[in-house]
Amino acid sequence: MLSRRNQFCLLHSLTTKKVYGGKILKDLYLAFAQPIRKYEVYKTLSPKYPKKVLAKAIDDLIEKGLVVANKEVDLQIYLQLFKQAMDQTQIQHLYLIPTTECNLRCKYCFVEDENRKFTPAQMTKVTARKSLEVFAKLSENANKISVTFYGGEPLLNVDIVYSAMKYIRDLEAKGSFKKPVNILLFTNGLLVDDETVKVLIETRANISISIDGPKQFHDAGRIDTMGKGTFDKVMTAYRRLKTAGINPGVSCTLNRYNIGNIQALIEFIVNDLKPANMGFNILMPQINGRNPADAPPELSAQALISAFKVLREHGIYEDRVMRRVNAYIDSVFHCKDCMGVGGQIVVTPEGRIGPCQALLGIDEFFPKTIDELYSHFSSISSEYIYKEAIFSEWQHRFPLNMKQCIDCSAIAVCGGGCPYASKVTSGSIWQVDERACSEAKQIMEWMIWETCTQLTKRN
Repeated sequence: MLSRRNQFCLLHSLTTKKVYGGKILKDLYLAFAQPIRKYEVYKTLSPKYPKKVLAKAIDDLIEKGLVVANKEVDLQIYLQLFKQAMDQTQIQHLYLIPTTECNLRCKYCFVEDENRKFTPAQMTKVTARKSLEVFAKLSENANKISVTFYGGEPLLNVDIVYSAMKYIRDLEAKGSFKKPVNILLFTNGLLVDDETVKVLIETRANISISIDGPKQFHDAGRIDTMGKGTFDKVMTAYRRLKTAGINPGVSCTLNRYNIGNIQALIEFIVNDLKPANMGFNILMPQINGRNPADAPPELSAQALISAFKVLREHGIYEDRVMRRVNAYIDSVFHCKDCMGVGGQIVVTPEGRIGPCQALLGIDEFFPKTIDELYSHFSSISSEYIYKEAIFSEWQHRFPLNMKQCIDCSAIAVCGGGCPYASKVTSGSIWQVDERACSEAKQIMEWMIWETCTQLTKRN
């Protein structure tokens, strides 16, 4: 039961079916909190409400499954959704890490922070090609297939990035990939040049550039190896892509340098960048569980909602909030917010394979190797990957399998947040990701009352 002033909403957290009402809804909620016969509820509440109104309200609750004759009804829904989440093991996404080197020293970086202390490495052409061939085999039965080039800064190993992009299309043409492959290059933009533009067009690849807002916000956190701001160089790259007819996506991290003036950040995105799509990132903790640029989760959630309201009016797709909105509107349970818990492999420059790109440099989370899989290529499959203990444990981590999450009002849209964040802040992937938890709850409540406002206007 959610309430706002004198309005109430009774929500089924698994199906997102809901009923809005006044005080009568609250009284019915309290009346049916324990097993009780309908006529007893009529008898108790009929002195307060007309019988026809009372009967209609109860029938509405029954129709939407908010009042049930047997709690087995809800248990069956739960078990069906649980099985659906457990079945999400088909490998469909590859994070390819051409290099762990970077030409920036972002103050909030969660990969190359000083506590991790790993040696930067470069991927070879042989490893890249083997990785793509193995991935093609693993993703044979996937409905969607995608490859993301990530880092470090991937363009510091530019020859491998370009050759790998072209090789993806070669494998696609030969039928090794059974579905079209969506290619995405994540970059800080500093090394984007005419050759980058040419290869992106040739391979039909997408590109996303990290931009944290106007110059004063961006340069406060995203600095180069000499400690200088990078905004001007990034914007030069962004405009180069736009001029070439490429519409780059934007990746924007909410942190203490830009969270305090979300309005200026939104105006910059809408008026200056004008991307077709973008994604906000909430700040990731470093390996010690903290981050020097931390912003309170409550503020990040409020900023996300404020930004989304404006961006949707301008036709700009924002991925982070839209994941929740799509699940809510379509009444489709959002089982997993991260393919690291079922659906992806990450290949390091050395050819090690693990579930999560945030754990680069920690070998225990990368138990397999490309050479190992390649050596018995004909017999590998997604099932083979999930026999490995770490992959199996990560596959099982989703809200319906976590006691802390079972009674949460936002369980249908949350997806469980980030296992890496839980691991480094609480010592276990099975703990709640407090950042994502706060975000999901606030977005869910906003969607509930946004719906109520729209229904009120319509009626």
